[in-house]
Formats: sequence, C-alpha cells, structure tokens
Amino acid sequence: MISLSDYKNLLEAWILLHISKICILFMPFKKIAGRIGKLHVESSMLPINSVKINDIEHAVRRASRFTVHTSKCYDKALTGKFMLKRRNLPSTIYFGLSKDGENGLNAHAWVRCGNRIVTGKSGMAKFTVIAAFGDSF
Repeated sequence: MISLSDYKNLLEAWILLHISKICILFMPFKKIAGRIGKLHVESSMLPINSVKINDIEHAVRRASRFTVHTSKCYDKALTGKFMLKRRNLPSTIYFGLSKDGENGLNAHAWVRCGNRIVTGKSGMAKFTVIAAFGDSF
C-alpha cells in the first residue's frame, strides 16, 4: 500500500513533469537555465543522508509512466531538480552529448544530489558533459 507521503510525492512529480514539458516546448532554454541553477557551478559531492532523495527518485520514475506525453530525460531532470530545490537539497543538473555515427549527436540530461544520481542514471557514462547548472546554497 502506498503511504500518503509517497502519494503526495508521486502527485507532485506528475504535475511537475507536465509543467516541465510545457516549459521545454514553449520557453527558450535561456529562461529555463536562469531557474535551474548557476552555470558551471556544481553542488557538493559529499554524501547527503536524506530519505527525501530516494523518495524523489522513485516518485519521478513512477510518475513518468503515467504522463499524457512521453517523459524523456530532460523533463525528468527538470522535475527532479525542482523537487530537490523545494526541499532545500543542493543538486546539479548536467547536460551531455555523445556522437551517434558519422554526423549525429545524442543528448542526455541527469541530476545529481550529493553523491547520488537522482534522474538519468542509465547511459549517462557515455555522454560528455557540456553544461552543468548547480546550486550554491
């Protein structure tokens, strides 16, 4: 049975996934970047002992299965970043690129809080970080 706290986190993640998708579609990246952290600033890599990080990771993963759109790494990363920020947990969102064949590129986004990857774990190792936006609080 799902607890009330888990249900609230799931609902928050579901709503934020939709808001994130709308922002991605209709806002220029420059406006989004101004809200996700400072460019080239990374939050601390020291372990953060917080159950909240685990709860957010699970909520974003679960909620992404039930969105009316296909949730991709970018909207999941924005959602995770905003949920962590609301709980005053410093995090960093990374954007990476990798080559796909001769002329193609693949992009990926993920979020780290402390020493844990909260969203976008799968496949992140094959991407080269091109930008990081972190919290300095």
